[in-house]
Parts: sequence; structure tokens; C-alpha cells
Amino acid sequence: MKRRNLLAWAIALSAGFSFAQVSIDIPAAQRRAAIPIAIVPVPGDQEQMDYIIASDLFKSGYFQPIAPDRFSNRPNSPNEIDYGQFAQLGAQYVVLGRLLGNAGQAQFVMNQVGDQAVVMNEEMRGASNRMVAHATADRILEVLTGKRGAFATRIAYVLEQSGSNSRRYALVVSDIDGGNRQEIASSDQPILSPTWSPDGRQLAYMTYADYQAQIVIQSAEGGGRRVVLQSDSTSSAPAWSPDGSQLAVSLSTGEGNMDIFLVDVGSGAQKRLTNHAGIDTEPAFSPDGASIYFTSDRAGSPQIYRMGRNGGGAERVVVGSNYSSNAELSPDGQYLALTRQSGGGYQIGLYELGSGRFSALTSGRLDEGSTFAPNGEMLMYTAMEGGRSVLKLINLKGEVVQTLSDPGGRLRDPAWAPYSR
Repeated sequence: MKRRNLLAWAIALSAGFSFAQVSIDIPAAQRRAAIPIAIVPVPGDQEQMDYIIASDLFKSGYFQPIAPDRFSNRPNSPNEIDYGQFAQLGAQYVVLGRLLGNAGQAQFVMNQVGDQAVVMNEEMRGASNRMVAHATADRILEVLTGKRGAFATRIAYVLEQSGSNSRRYALVVSDIDGGNRQEIASSDQPILSPTWSPDGRQLAYMTYADYQAQIVIQSAEGGGRRVVLQSDSTSSAPAWSPDGSQLAVSLSTGEGNMDIFLVDVGSGAQKRLTNHAGIDTEPAFSPDGASIYFTSDRAGSPQIYRMGRNGGGAERVVVGSNYSSNAELSPDGQYLALTRQSGGGYQIGLYELGSGRFSALTSGRLDEGSTFAPNGEMLMYTAMEGGRSVLKLINLKGEVVQTLSDPGGRLRDPAWAPYSR
């Protein structure tokens, strides 16, 4: 796909601007059947709220924002809109905004061009103007498609940096576009597999200290670190139960293989769920908490299996491949996002549990570790690009709509936060 540099807002929607060290790249694309929409720059705005809204809407796959340098009409209210000009540009909707004095408060009005009618008029609030912009994009998506947006949610990921004689790992929380970046933990030992608690207030992850593997729970705002499991053996891949009371983890046992255990978040008490000579790892709860999906090589190659929350007989649920791993359930429980081996590489795709149909979404050589947006409409995953790992955002049309990278290190293990409760 052809890429161009993005000036401040120029929506061909290719991009190259930075938040702290993270740079974001949004590929240009022209889409058929996407809704053409014009987001008018907000008077007095210093945070490019119009760009943030348009960029978010573009990522969804449902909208084709019109670059503001294409329209000279910059109305401040609906009665100033030159509907003829916007109609000539193909716009179906025009969005106007105005600041309301205090940071984090703005009013946005959306007008339908054909009927010259107001279809949304709402005051939006947030912690900052850029969060107001994300929330506005969420609202526009919901009004015009009926789908709840996820642009105002957060992600977590691991930043790995190498020095001449050292290596540093950081757990980072940010907006989904890399803004508002905050390192909430760092270590000279690996940090792996962060995962959000169901209420979005905490993260669990795996790390090492004093040559022991640890499962740690930490506040998503930083601080409040608590070790819930420490072992001389290997542990990995914590997954929260939907009620937040337990973690499913993979632990190596005395037999030398990996099995799935439940760990009580409050007491640290462990319950073994699998007991097999194969390697059982990467547990993931179903949205209703009744089942646990996991990766196992018990049949000779990694495949996805399912068992009850309390263990018992496990059944293979993904067919038609000699390699499937890294499964995550969609929020509605109908799909698995997973990694499959194909053509000598590894790609991300969706497996429909009802029909057994698999749809490939990516075409990289080493794509893995996908995580669903809380609305199920987008995925973020780790990919290799230019010899280092980056985070890519893809919508369900199979369009890569954003890449997050860091010039000083590698990004991996993304985890998308749930909606705030």
C-alpha cells in the first residue's frame, strides 16, 4: 500500500507524528461503501481534535473522512454550512465543534448534507480535549452505524529496549493511538503477557525476580504492585476470569511440562485444571466464564482446545490446520482471533466457532498475539517490520489502519482494555 507523509491533518490519512517516543503511521486508503464525512477544524483548538476524530473514524472502516483542505467553507454553526459545497465533495455528513471554555469540554453538532438536518448535537466531556475527540468519534460511530465505539479506551503493551550491556523492559499504558503514554512498570527482567482486569483498573503480567517467575497484579495507573504467584518453575500467560476473582495461568510442573492452573486473586491458592504430557498454555476465558480455551500440543502440534472452568475433559475446537495458537475470544463469544501457520509464516485470522470457518486477516511473516477491541470491531497485534516488532491495528475488513512503533525499541504483547465500568 502506498504511503505518504501526513502534514498536520492532511487526510489522505497517512501519518507520521509522535507521542513521546511512539510514532504512529496510518496508511492512506480510498474505500468503496465507506461513508464520506467532513470534520470541520474546531476554532481555537490546539490539539487537532478534528484530525483525531477523523483518524478514529477512518480506522473503523466505515468512514472515509474528507481532507479539510478540500473545503473552503468553515462554518461555526449549522446555519453557516454551505451544503452545496459539501455535496459536491460527496460528503454525506458535516461535523462542527466548539470549545466550551474549560479543557475537556466541547460541543459537537453533526449535520446530514442531503436533508440539511441536525442528527447529533451533544456536549462532550473528558479528561482532556483529545479524550473528548476520541469520545466524539465513538458517539458518531454509534449514531450512524449503531455500533459502540472503542476509540476512547486504552491499550497496554511491553516496550523492550537494548543497550550496550543491558536490556530494559517497560509496561506501557496509552490511548489506542499511542497518546497519553505512561510507563507503569519497568525492569531489567522480561515483562510478558499483560492482561486487563474486567473492570479496567488493574493489569496482570508475568515477570522474573531473583531467578523466580512471578505473576504480578498492578494498578493501571501505576503503583499498587502485588505478587500473586511466585515459582521456581516457568509460568506464563495470565488471563482474568470475567468476574475478576481468578487468573488462569500456565505453570510448569514436576513432570517438566506446562499445565493450566487457576489462581485465586485474593489468596493465591492454586487449582490444577489440566494434567497432560503435552504443553498446555495460553489460557483464555469465554466471555461468560464457563469455559477456558487454551493452546496444547497434545496431538503433536499446537492446537486450540476448550474445557470447563473447573477443568475436566478437553475438546479440540479449531480444525483444518496443523498449527493454531494465541486464541482470544471476541467479546460476543462467537469468534476466536488466533495465529495460524501458513506459507512458512504466521498470520492472524478469525475462526467462527459456530461454522468452523476461518478468515485470514493479515499477511505478514510473523504476526501474533492479537487482542480484540472491547466492541469486537478491531484487533491489535504484534508484527515484524524493518527488523523490529511493532503494533498494528486492523479492522474486520482486513485493513491495517495504524502502526505503532518506537525508534528506541520493540513493541509487543498488546492488550486492549475493556470499557470502563
